[in-house]
Amino acid sequence: MSTRPIYELFIDAKGGFFELLVNDIPFYFYYNVGATAFRLNINSFIPKSGTQQLSLRMLCVEPGEPFPDGASVELRIDRYEKGSAADRITVLDYKNLTLHEIKSGLLLHEQTFTAEVPYTLSFINSVDLSNVNEDALRKDMEEAYKQYTEAMRSNDLAKYTELTRERQENIFSSLYVDDAAKRKQEATYLSGINHAEVKLYPLQNYKLVFYGHKKLVGLQKIKDAPGIYIDSSNPADAFIEYILFHKKSPSAPLSIVL
Repeated sequence: MSTRPIYELFIDAKGGFFELLVNDIPFYFYYNVGATAFRLNINSFIPKSGTQQLSLRMLCVEPGEPFPDGASVELRIDRYEKGSAADRITVLDYKNLTLHEIKSGLLLHEQTFTAEVPYTLSFINSVDLSNVNEDALRKDMEEAYKQYTEAMRSNDLAKYTELTRERQENIFSSLYVDDAAKRKQEATYLSGINHAEVKLYPLQNYKLVFYGHKKLVGLQKIKDAPGIYIDSSNPADAFIEYILFHKKSPSAPLSIVL
């Protein structure tokens, strides 16, 4: 087994919107008109070695209509040693060039692959939230959203770091970031933000969502990944901060884990 394996997802999609989930965790949602293709690292969505699941939901831009001629999707996951991207091994490969034959305009595809990683991420030890009061969950998350947004607005790096510590440690572990690089990244968490213009998007415009087989929870805008929409009087400065919460035990508070 390689010592620092990177798992990278490639998608090339034409003729529809799509949602990608890795291990039932939102990875990328695309609701723009037009083709798209990209490669992105998925290590932070792989909590430990073993069988992993990739889920694709692709739908026609016109709801209920067949996909247009030329609609297609290609998915691939490659593995390589960190720093040696040229030496790729494909571990998952899927291609559908005949989407126009799907009259419902909806494609659901699931596929598994095996990953071997030298780390274990903290969300592997999350409790099932199925029986937790949803009103209480939402209240706790709304308060966290307010604190998170205020930390950005006031440029409070210490508070932002406190709120995101667990998530960042998972990212650092999965990307094999050393201590020196961690310190550099931590110092730039709030860089490039027009702090004075930051404001909280109205909370009533979010819905409560569960992922990770009911062990992760978040608030989510329609047609967006779960997370805080950092609003601004200047639309060009607005952006989404991906956020999912979990509980480490039934009595533990919610914490940001992804």
